[in-house]
Amino acid sequence: MKLTFKKSLVSIPETEHFISELELDDPLAILSCICEAFEISQSVSFVVGGFGQDVWPVDCRTDLCTIIEQVPDILMKTRAGIYSFELDFFEQGIERRLLFEDDMDFVKITCSSRTDWLPKPSSIVMTKAEISNMFEALYQTFEDLGSVICEGLVNHFLLNDWKV
Repeated sequence: MKLTFKKSLVSIPETEHFISELELDDPLAILSCICEAFEISQSVSFVVGGFGQDVWPVDCRTDLCTIIEQVPDILMKTRAGIYSFELDFFEQGIERRLLFEDDMDFVKITCSSRTDWLPKPSSIVMTKAEISNMFEALYQTFEDLGSVICEGLVNHFLLNDWKV
């Protein structure tokens, strides 16, 4: 799971001027606007794969928004050494849940689907370091790209409680 960009950061246009100020009334709305700006820029891709499907059908506009709102809570747990949590891809169409279970130095990740798609295999194992690095990188890249594409939104005061 990662965010990728198709152009150098200096060539990505700032897109926050497309976002109406009326939409900026809570942290989730701001995160949604940042994800919308990523989508509008056509420069950022949200990439997820695994469990028998190399590339999941996800995008920045909807799926990244549902995931990124969960990341600070996950980071607080992993930074405290807690590796039992879930990540819910609840948007219509993808509808998958990843259950992370602490297993000594490793983390067992079980994928369940609420659609006809079935994960194969349904579980994988990663190291705690890999899990930490994946979520830290996702969070940091989100902030870095947001600072280029929509700096005013990333630094909006309503996101202060979301930030870790």
